[in-house]
Amino acid sequence: MLANCPMCQALYEEKEIRLLGERGVTRLFHCTCHACGHAMLAVILETQGAISSVGLVTDLEAQDAIRFKDLQPLQSEDCLKIHRLLKRHSVEFCRALSQETKPKV
Repeated sequence: MLANCPMCQALYEEKEIRLLGERGVTRLFHCTCHACGHAMLAVILETQGAISSVGLVTDLEAQDAIRFKDLQPLQSEDCLKIHRLLKRHSVEFCRALSQETKPKV
């Protein structure tokens, strides 16, 4: 299940596959490809002799995935709040971002 990188098809080396957690018959893995550098989160579920998996290409490092995996999911109201905040303060937000990206002389 965790044999090949979904981006470049290179074979994962054993040291590139890290078990992040287990809950019942479900396991969460983080894999980093030595060939292309892309990472993947994989959930593997074993039930009644069958194995199912879902993979997700990610930019998360393994330690980030560990930190985020047990957090509560965002609620729709959280998304609406940030949308309203950005809408109200978008000009200031864009100015702040552009100031941070200007080269310092």
